[in-house]
Amino acid sequence: MAGNNPRRRFLKQFLALSTFGGASVLSFKKESGSQISFTGTSEADAMTNPDYAIGRSGNRITIEYYGMSCFLIVSSNGKRIIADPFLANGAIYQPQKVKGYKLLHSELRKEPADVVTVSCGHYGHCYVSSVGGTPYIYKITEPTELHGIKFRGVASRHLDMTEPILKASRNIIICFEVDGIKICHLGSLGHRLTDDQVKQIGKVDILMIPVGGYETLPVADANDVCTQLDPQVVLPMNYRSERYDNPSWAYVDEFLKGKKNVLRSDSNIGSSQLEFALDEKTKRLKVTSPSPSLAAGTTVMVPRFVY
Repeated sequence: MAGNNPRRRFLKQFLALSTFGGASVLSFKKESGSQISFTGTSEADAMTNPDYAIGRSGNRITIEYYGMSCFLIVSSNGKRIIADPFLANGAIYQPQKVKGYKLLHSELRKEPADVVTVSCGHYGHCYVSSVGGTPYIYKITEPTELHGIKFRGVASRHLDMTEPILKASRNIIICFEVDGIKICHLGSLGHRLTDDQVKQIGKVDILMIPVGGYETLPVADANDVCTQLDPQVVLPMNYRSERYDNPSWAYVDEFLKGKKNVLRSDSNIGSSQLEFALDEKTKRLKVTSPSPSLAAGTTVMVPRFVY
């Protein structure tokens, strides 16, 4: 039996390599001296195989809402972008009031990401410690290409924040394109856009916009910004809910008043994922989940929370 051990080891190694797919062909060469370098065509890592992204095809992306201003965007080849991770499960106190408010959104639980975008220095937008993996942290305005995705920031301002006291300061609007879909995350924007800012942002397919007021855009200003950018889809964020019942903030329903094209999946007991694709002929968005189509003009979609 002992004589069969080398054969068994060979079979185990062969099967293990086969599991990672046909592209995982390994070869080595000896350089001058004693060093050996790897010359394989790809890494023997199943996570690097695009087929690992089960259920994805074509140029479809998925978006999930974690609460506050935090979204997870996943490209068709599995690249993961997390916008504005927040500190959760702690008491948040208004200095001018006795009562405190609990932020009941769960943290990201080390959800892995390739890129994390940060709009400002408030703990509700920059808690990168909750993200897993070794992501690149993008919090600048300079155009940067990361994992084949081009990011650029547009300088803006946020309002005074009282949790803790943070005076009106710099906010970065993050624009990026995933599988041909142009996404704009406004962070904690606190004002209407200037003509120059609208020009810098450019075309927007999906707009992530704060609508809670008080520390970010009031509802009226949020409506004006939507008109300024004219996106095909609006994803409201940073509003009052059962997860953060701050009476100073507005509920999402206040933002939805008077709007014709509204799709609500926040009470849907099914998947929290929204799935989008770009129609190659019309260059317009298609929603492949949960709704089969989008109306002409702008549609407001209210996603359910992940946790």
